[in-house]
Amino acid sequence: MSNHVTMKTIAEKAGVTQATVSMCLANNPRIPPATRARIHALATRLGYQPNPYVSALMRVRRRGQPRNAPVIALINGLDHPSAWRKTAPPTVRLMRDGAIERAALRGYRTEEFWLHQEGMSAERFSSMLHARGIHGLLLGPLAYDAPTPALRWEHFSAVRLGVPLPSLTLTTVANDHFFSALQVVRECHQLGYRRPGLAMLRSHRERFHGRWDGGLLVGQLLLADLKPAQTLLLETWQDLSGVAAWLKGEQPDVIISPSHDTLLPHLKRLGWRVPHDIGLASLASPQPDHACSGTWQNGALIGATGMDTLISMLERNERGLPSQAHTVMVEGIWNPGRTLRAV
Repeated sequence: MSNHVTMKTIAEKAGVTQATVSMCLANNPRIPPATRARIHALATRLGYQPNPYVSALMRVRRRGQPRNAPVIALINGLDHPSAWRKTAPPTVRLMRDGAIERAALRGYRTEEFWLHQEGMSAERFSSMLHARGIHGLLLGPLAYDAPTPALRWEHFSAVRLGVPLPSLTLTTVANDHFFSALQVVRECHQLGYRRPGLAMLRSHRERFHGRWDGGLLVGQLLLADLKPAQTLLLETWQDLSGVAAWLKGEQPDVIISPSHDTLLPHLKRLGWRVPHDIGLASLASPQPDHACSGTWQNGALIGATGMDTLISMLERNERGLPSQAHTVMVEGIWNPGRTLRAV
């Protein structure tokens, strides 16, 4: 029966136009909620199933008319207007690149907006986007300690890239930081390391809600003879004065850190040879064949997944904050590199 039920059939049964049925099934907010609910219930009872090729055809048409393609806003929440594309960590920059590329493939255009424009309140920022007919927001990583964005979420479909915000029930796409840390610990354990030491910023622990710590602690429960060193918490990567004392006091045999590019030259200055004297494993390798061993988060895939998630919400006309947040986790991939000793 479902193969023969069309929108025209539903329209005749409901006593409305076919266009009304189409808008109801697309959850178009211009149709009253009661009418949408009635049409959805009737479509379900009749066994209606949408044709997936129709949506594909519409995407193809949009790709053929780039000027008319709908716009998705990339919201830069960092501390400088060009930070997301220029100075953010490589993984974060790749999130942006992956999102833009996926949007183009799906028939959408992207425009970037800086959240912290001078004199721009959250209300005015929301009104500006809404007035331009922008309904989809992809919220990039925020600056540390930045307040929770107070946009008019009811106007938009929105997805966040980065760890979930407890204060905001946005759908989120992020690297699985817990899995990444546990993955690194397991790989190091296989190579014979038994005293891994986690070195990160204090803000990392707060921002990622202890996920990296958790991977190390669970590794201790699962892996024989693993005795992690006390974690080194730094205030900034510019002040590494505590590293030497930590190495002497805790005696880690491998350092696990998200900032290998900062620690590697510092270890060399201190007289440590990597990997001869100590191993170094990254929690955020910038590429899968990087010289530093560690996990590759694949920022481009995170961005593309976030864009796919957002476009699905847009095409279902899902607006506003969900009553319960959910998070899509992208697992990292191990990069053997050359900063860990061979078996």
